[in-house]
Amino acid sequence: MSSSNMTFKRDNSSLIADLKIKGISNNNVLEAIKKVPRELFVKKQYIGQAYENIPLPIDCEQTISQPYVVAFMIACLNIKKNYRILEIGTGSGYQTAILSHLCKEIYTIEIYDQLLNEAKKKFLKLNLNNIKTKSGDGAKGWDDKILFDGIIVSAASKNIPTELLKNLKDQGYLIIPKSNFFNNQKLIMIKKSNKNYIKKELFDVKFVPLLKEKKIF
Repeated sequence: MSSSNMTFKRDNSSLIADLKIKGISNNNVLEAIKKVPRELFVKKQYIGQAYENIPLPIDCEQTISQPYVVAFMIACLNIKKNYRILEIGTGSGYQTAILSHLCKEIYTIEIYDQLLNEAKKKFLKLNLNNIKTKSGDGAKGWDDKILFDGIIVSAASKNIPTELLKNLKDQGYLIIPKSNFFNNQKLIMIKKSNKNYIKKELFDVKFVPLLKEKKIF
């Protein structure tokens, strides 16, 4: 049975209700999530769990993140319609698709060509035309040094790559999972303010590692 004909025990409405219960109150973010069919971004064997508030495996030993974490991280960026956002780690493309409904342009970098190619097919299917993609090392940022209003990193790094900080506009936010010596991870939010960086620790998370990372902060 195809996903279009499948009857789900849960759907986007039940997922949205769950996210509200867990404290996600940004209506713009919730509306964007409502527009994106998560079943399109999960592997066939997990399609029955597409609208559960859980992470799920995808190809290349990566994951599609838990919807609550996706929603929380996106909400932290305080996105406006005219914003340009940089995403590090396209993965399945689910988060990218949500971001595309919130901002003017979303730039996304993925190190695995297989994942990026599959994600691009999904963007085309959903008629999302404000997404720019790149294959490569996300820790290097966007090569031509475009400045972004917000940067969201979907993989854990031991250090905050300087190239990403250089890509961030003044008053912009960077959100990233940061791992410590014991491989525990904290979600970190950084605001750039007059060449200073204000860092705030949020809560414990569990992400795949950022590959080919470069040391800094």
